[in-house]
Amino acid sequence: MAGWRWSASLLAVALLAGLALVQGLSCSRTQYLWKGRCCSRCRPGQKVEADCTGVSNTTCRPCEEHHFQGSWTKEHHCTPHRTCDEKAGLTVYQSGNKERDVICRCQEGTHCSSHECQTCRPHRICVPGEGVHLEASHENDTLCVQCPWGFFSNVSSSTAQCQPWSSCEEKGLVWKVNGTRTADVVCDILSETQEPRQTHLLVLLPLAALLLGALLVLWHQHSKCTRKRHQNLPREPPEPTENEEDCPAFPTQETPLGEQMGIQENGKDCHLAQQEQV
Repeated sequence: MAGWRWSASLLAVALLAGLALVQGLSCSRTQYLWKGRCCSRCRPGQKVEADCTGVSNTTCRPCEEHHFQGSWTKEHHCTPHRTCDEKAGLTVYQSGNKERDVICRCQEGTHCSSHECQTCRPHRICVPGEGVHLEASHENDTLCVQCPWGFFSNVSSSTAQCQPWSSCEEKGLVWKVNGTRTADVVCDILSETQEPRQTHLLVLLPLAALLLGALLVLWHQHSKCTRKRHQNLPREPPEPTENEEDCPAFPTQETPLGEQMGIQENGKDCHLAQQEQV
């Protein structure tokens, strides 16, 4: 019984010592731990054919065709190349080899439908009145924005941006119809008898000012003449006195000499009579 206990104690000590040795064993980046030993990893493009032993190092073999290994490895198998499924809209962007995988991308005019990019979908088309703010890539869709005031787009496209309205003045033309988000401005040819709108305004505004000034002067003159006419109107004659009522009013028109003298005499007598009464 004592011997059995002694044997069990020795075994436990040995196990603990071995465990401590394994835990303390540190392998480099190009090695891996195998059965208490640091075995060499196989370089990129290769796979492990046989692990190391006490008398031999790791045996490596190149990856088979259409397979790859991209890093230092302890694996016994290489990874198959990815297949770009044309039916899903994918195409080969970069061919693979023993050290790298095939890179697939969506076909022209399409982009990945998910982060894994297993399938593709067509790029969005910006309709008239919209322009491309950010063009699509094999990973992202087109970003469309509404054309701001002063810009337009009259096409459906996944690449065309909003264009500014044309400047009629720079082309030597005159403006005819304003632009919209879907149409450019319409310009017209300037004829010999036609002048730009700004020229019309420059001529009409001074003429309107002169006309208004003339009307004000005429109104002022009219008001002045009206007031003067009212001031020069004859006042009503005073009522005649008793003696004035006896004196007849004599006409002043021209008459024969004899008659005129008679009238003057009669008027003179009436006038003297009035003076005596006073």
